[in-house]
Amino acid sequence: MIKQHLCVIMLTGLLGACASSQNREVAQQNRQSIDDALTEAAAVVIPDAESPPDEILDQLVPGSGIAVPGLEQDLEFETAFDISVSKAPARLFFMSLVRETNINMVVHPSVVGEISLDLKNVTVAEVMRLTREVYGYEFKQNDTGYIVLPARIQSKIFPVNYLNVSRAGESLMTVSSGQIEGSNDQGSDNSNNSSSSNSLKSSSIATTSVADFWAELRATLVSIIGDGQGRSVVVDRHAGLVIVRAMPGELRDVENYLENAQDNLQRQVILEAKVIEVDLNDSFQSGIDWAAISSSRDLAIGNAGVVRGVGRVLADEAGAPLLDAAGNAVLSSNLELGNIPYANLFAVGSSSSTFASLITLLSTQGNVHVLSSPRVSTVNNQKAVIKVGTDEFFVTEVSSDNTSTASGTTTTPELTLTPFFSGIALDVTPQISKEGEVILHIHPSISEVDDQLKVVTLGGETFELPLALSTVRESDSVVKAQNGQVVVIGGLMKNITSDEVGGLPGVSDVPFVGEAFKQKRKANRRSELVILLRPIVVDKNRVWSNYIQESVDRVKQLNANTVEGE
Repeated sequence: MIKQHLCVIMLTGLLGACASSQNREVAQQNRQSIDDALTEAAAVVIPDAESPPDEILDQLVPGSGIAVPGLEQDLEFETAFDISVSKAPARLFFMSLVRETNINMVVHPSVVGEISLDLKNVTVAEVMRLTREVYGYEFKQNDTGYIVLPARIQSKIFPVNYLNVSRAGESLMTVSSGQIEGSNDQGSDNSNNSSSSNSLKSSSIATTSVADFWAELRATLVSIIGDGQGRSVVVDRHAGLVIVRAMPGELRDVENYLENAQDNLQRQVILEAKVIEVDLNDSFQSGIDWAAISSSRDLAIGNAGVVRGVGRVLADEAGAPLLDAAGNAVLSSNLELGNIPYANLFAVGSSSSTFASLITLLSTQGNVHVLSSPRVSTVNNQKAVIKVGTDEFFVTEVSSDNTSTASGTTTTPELTLTPFFSGIALDVTPQISKEGEVILHIHPSISEVDDQLKVVTLGGETFELPLALSTVRESDSVVKAQNGQVVVIGGLMKNITSDEVGGLPGVSDVPFVGEAFKQKRKANRRSELVILLRPIVVDKNRVWSNYIQESVDRVKQLNANTVEGE
């Protein structure tokens, strides 16, 4: 019997070892697949468009009609000359303009009119642009010369690269101080009672955003070309095309608008955030001392609303820089947070490109807990929402319905359930300028929901209802920061009360008697919530390459820690 038990134990151990070995092999294969995918992505290099090498250009035959990317086709290499004409027929003027050059010229038969001008030191390309601007003669340019067209209504198709979506968002922050209740009673054999309640808002702020580019595009283009005879605009949002029929000058205005609009709309920003909870030490129960933190040589603090300079260079209220050329903080009287209008919202300049240095300095004033590290990418003026947590349903309204029957009155309770979110929500909308400055609407919210049992008596019956006890810390603000600067939102503090029990070891655990050797007290401590947000404008392909490489490094570090744990 003992041998049988030993065999069973050994067999169970071997099977467990095999299963554990198989799990490790599967985990190792998964890690290897992730490493291979990230390494392949990091190896992909997207080169910027460059001009072809000189040795290739030398082999091309002039006027062969071969279009080479990066090759200037505007024929600006012409020799400059002087020209003076008075009331010259337009057709004769254009043909004579290229008579002694290697440039071809084709004039449409409908081109009529007279041209008068007196120009010094100009090229053929410059003369063509001037006549188009002054007299309205349209022309097309290719690799061999020009085609002159009359000024008449034309149709042109413009590609527009934008999503066929319509988005609407709302950010609401409300402080309610109570409720006003009203009732409406109707007496009859069957009693119906109804009531309504409205919250009293002592303070509220609502931010709405509507993004419907295609709906506004047609109205904008019509205002550019006007509503004259023959003019029209057709917008095909599914194909991403705009067809405009207008005069040549108006078509150029439309083209200029669409180029600038797409450039602005497609600016992209990566938003990195750190939601940090700092359990304050006894010396910092009044809050984080940012002035002490700013004394670090690689950190500077300034007003987020008046940030000046380029890169990580900040300025105080007087305009003095807060970082010198070496990247060290410049201390002055204006650096104190008392001189910053909103001390719970400011910008930070650091010689480091990560949050690590700031988190390390925060750890000198308490225990630092990183609650969340969200990262999201969005385009210009498009709302990005990050939500991490759970939704739980709680009873928010109780009513009763009394029904009279032959056997008596029946009371039926009616409950209204409402979801309550517990977790972290971050709502950010960026506006990115051409210079790389970012204006952010930031609405962070950290909520904690606990169960709270309430006893309610309805119709002689007692009900125990799970109600919600919600603790919310949130802010709503609009800030301006440079590319790569860290915006800090602080001052969101919370009091925590806990029961502490102390006693004589060994004796205090004895039932009944141990109570005499115990000491109980309530301990109060404070924690402050700090939100760090850094916008990074995506202007080059190297930005994405850097982020892919960072992901590779993080996964490798995670794999190394996992292997050590095994």
